Amino acid sequence: MCKRLFVAQAVDEGILTIEHAPPEKVGGTPLALTCKDCNSVSGYTIDAAVVEREKLIDAAKAITGQRRNYEGRATLKMGDELINVRIEVNEGAISIKPPLNINDPKKLTAYIDYMMYLHKEGKWDGETFNIKPMASFKNKYSRIGDLKSAFIVSFAKFGYKYVLSKQLSPVREQILNYDSDIIDKYWLSSDQKIDHKYFICILDEPVSAVAIKLDKATVLLPWFGSPGNFYQYLEHNFQDEKQLSFHGSFLKWPESLEMEMDFFKNI
Repeated sequence: MCKRLFVAQAVDEGILTIEHAPPEKVGGTPLALTCKDCNSVSGYTIDAAVVEREKLIDAAKAITGQRRNYEGRATLKMGDELINVRIEVNEGAISIKPPLNINDPKKLTAYIDYMMYLHKEGKWDGETFNIKPMASFKNKYSRIGDLKSAFIVSFAKFGYKYVLSKQLSPVREQILNYDSDIIDKYWLSSDQKIDHKYFICILDEPVSAVAIKLDKATVLLPWFGSPGNFYQYLEHNFQDEKQLSFHGSFLKWPESLEMEMDFFKNI
């Protein structure tokens, strides 16, 4: 991504490291090598945001009965008392436990006293509580994390000829400068009616582009023949993503470093 040059010994010396797409903690595949600096910085920023987003989604599914098995931490508030709890879902059965080792003893005692008060006074009916999973992230970072994963997948599939092309320059800049707003309209919420968790699609309608589905997110990248200012074009012409309808050709998801455009002349 940073376009730096490295010698062959860079792998043995740990300067180049394995890059997963999506991030390894959400089930990604090792597809490429990136420099340790790029990998480390993105690991605790944009990649971390993707991981935290998935934790939050998993927790919400568990609490609402959409996951049969789950373990995670949350905060529970009832009345004025706030404690840390562990949520466990085992084959659909949910249990919420307040472990001693992750709670202030005074707060835990106050919570127990409040529970006993409700029981003694018969005030359980209508009592409400709030559960908040211990996961937080910047939405902007998580989307740029998806953009990075799409970039890595594209590199593994097509190679240097594609990812170092001029039309992908703003994509690389956005990934490296994740606090800046360089491009927009690259991220779409995936159509959940599509069965495939991951796919690559070369679009010919409504615009020449590459669509890369990363489970719940779909990222759009410019392709050969795309409008010059690709993301400005999308912003001006497709303001409502719900009205978008895609048509194109599906390609096999890379399982390793294929780099087809670099090695096969007919691609």
